[in-house]
Amino acid sequence: MARELFRLDPRTTLLLVAVLNVVMFSAGFAAGAGVARMIFMTIPTVLAVGLGRWLAALGYTTLVWLAFSFETWSLDVWWLGGLNLILAGLASLVARLAPGIFMAYIAVISIRVGELMAGLAAIHLPRLVIIPAAVILRFLPTVREESASVQTAMSARGLSLTRVGPLAWLEYRLIPLIMSTLRCGEELSQAALTRGLGRPVRTHRIARIGMRPVDVLTLGAMVTGIGVWIVG
Repeated sequence: MARELFRLDPRTTLLLVAVLNVVMFSAGFAAGAGVARMIFMTIPTVLAVGLGRWLAALGYTTLVWLAFSFETWSLDVWWLGGLNLILAGLASLVARLAPGIFMAYIAVISIRVGELMAGLAAIHLPRLVIIPAAVILRFLPTVREESASVQTAMSARGLSLTRVGPLAWLEYRLIPLIMSTLRCGEELSQAALTRGLGRPVRTHRIARIGMRPVDVLTLGAMVTGIGVWIVG
C-alpha cells in the first residue's frame, strides 16, 4: 500500500520524463540552472525510494551526483589540460543523461498497461499511438526476462566470455534473444487482438487514473525547478 502512494498518474509520469530531459540537456551552469538540475535529479530518487527500489536509487544517486559534482568542479580547474576537458565532457554526459534514463526506468516499472491506455485516451491521443505505446510498455519487461533466461542457459552450459571469446559470446547471447523476443512480440500482438485492441469502436476501461497527492507534489517540484531555471 505504501508503494502505491508513490505511483504517479501515467500522464504525470510521461510529462515528467519529457520535462526532465529538456531541463537536463538545456540548462547551463548558472546558479539558477544548477539548482533546477539538482531538483530534477532528485525527483527520480524520491520516486524510486517510494517504490521500494532502494538499490537502484542508491546506485543512480551515487553516479549522478558524482558526475554532477565533477562537472561543476572541473569548470574551475584546468591544470589537467586536455584530459580535464575529456573528463568534464564525460561527467557532463553522465550527469545529463542518467536522470532521463532512470526516470524512464521508473516509468516502465510503475505504469500499468491499462492505466497507460486510459491516460493516453484521456488526453485524446489516437489509437495509432496508444496501442503501440501499450505494446512497447509490456514488451520491455519481457525482453529483460528473456535476456536473464538466455544468460542463465549460457551459464549452465559454461559459455562464458573468457571461455568462448567475445564474438562467439555475442552470437550465443544475441541470436537466442532475438528469436525469443520475436516470438514474444507475436504473442503480445495476438493477445492484443484477442482483447479487442484492434476494434474500431471506443472501449471502456476499468483502470483508475487521476491526480493524487504525489502527482500534485511532483508537479509542484517540476514547476519550482522550471521557475528557478527561468528566474536564475
